[in-house]
Parts: sequence; structure tokens; C-alpha cells
Amino acid sequence: MSSFDQPAGKDAGSLRRRPLTRKKLSDMVEEELEQMIRRREFSEGDPLPSERELMTMFDVGRPSVREALAALRRKGLVQINNGERARVSRPSADTIISELSGMAQDFLSQPGGIAHFEQLRLFFESSLVRYAASYASDDQIAELGKALEHNSQSLDDNARFIRSDIEFHRVLASIPGNPIFMAIHVALLDWLIAARPGVADEELHQHNSESYQQHIRIYNAICDRSPDAADRALQKHLTSVFATWARLR
Repeated sequence: MSSFDQPAGKDAGSLRRRPLTRKKLSDMVEEELEQMIRRREFSEGDPLPSERELMTMFDVGRPSVREALAALRRKGLVQINNGERARVSRPSADTIISELSGMAQDFLSQPGGIAHFEQLRLFFESSLVRYAASYASDDQIAELGKALEHNSQSLDDNARFIRSDIEFHRVLASIPGNPIFMAIHVALLDWLIAARPGVADEELHQHNSESYQQHIRIYNAICDRSPDAADRALQKHLTSVFATWARLR
């Protein structure tokens, strides 16, 4: 008997059955359209065939076509506007991050989830301020200064202060000029802010004043071109922010 007749060391009867899973028609349509797009059979901005044409092309029903197009939209490969044909698009950093949003929300709700995301933000922004202190242009530092000024003008209005706080950190994320950094920054803040409790304005007034003073120290360290000082100021700032929200939760 050939050695290929029976797996070595295995009794043929002991092998577990592993039935193949049949793919849904919509998955097959999605895969074929994705390959056509990646082969440049449809270029960016081109309209795809109509739903009826796709139904004929793949010999499937309308639900399969619509499910396939919805999946391609989530991947950022097509844009769909009401009443128009789907058009080929290019995935962006925002597309990548938005795909993670549902998983992020689930993770945040788990024990320790918020703390893990806060640690991620700390590591991420630590690198951003060190980069800013080393490489920010005069124009970028001026933009950061404008965000700091908006901070000072909104201390008594919690909603405005939150927007100006986000703006300050957004400018830091924009300095390297990497769109993925911006997408990560926006997502991290959105996820963490969504996980925060509702708090009365008076409870946050002191917190806003402290955050503003901490922003000043971060800004001054960047102006002084001191990565170490900027990093220390950022670490102290975010640690304080996290402690405040942990107390209010």
C-alpha cells in the first residue's frame, strides 16, 4: 500500500469531518466586483453597472447585488447615493477606522476597556508632542496657539471648551501630515468621549481651567523645541484628564 493511501500516524476513521461552507451568492458577487475594481476594469470615479445589469451579469437576485454593494461600500471601494449608480472610490484612512468602530465600542464596554483605550491615547499623543517639538513649522505652532486661545475663551462654557480641547489635540495630530494619524486621533476621542458620563457644567469648570493650564505647558514646551518637556507636560495632562473622568464615572 502506498504511503499516500493513509495519513501517517492517523487512522482514517479517526479524522474529523470538515464540511466546506458554501459561500453566499452576495459574497461571491462582492469578491468578483472587488477583483474587477482592483484589476482596474472599473477605475476610481467610474459608475458600476446598474443593479439590473449586475443581476444579469452574475445571474443573481437583487438582494444579493445590494448586499454585495453594501459590503464594498463598507470597505470604501464604492460610494452609493440614492437614485444613482454605485461609483468606484478609493479607501481612505477614515474608512479603515470606521470599520473598527463597532468593535471599539464593544471593547470599551468591557471591564478595563476604557483604561486600555486611555493608555493607547497616551502612547499615541506622547509621540505626537515629541514630533511637534522637534519638527513643527512656525505656521503649525501658530495654529496650535490659535487653538489655545480658543481654549481660554471658552472656560465658562463646557460645550465650547470640549470643542476647543478637541481642536488643540487635533492640531497636534495634524502636524506630522499623516492622514492615518488624524483618523486614529478622531476615532480615539470619539470613542472615549462617547464612553464618558453626562456631568453637570459646574462639576467641570475646575477641570477645564486645569486642562487649559496644562495645554499652555504643552504649547510652551513645543515652542521651546523641547521634546522631553513636551512629553512630560502631555503625560501629566492626560493622566489628570483620565483621573477626573474616572472619578466622575
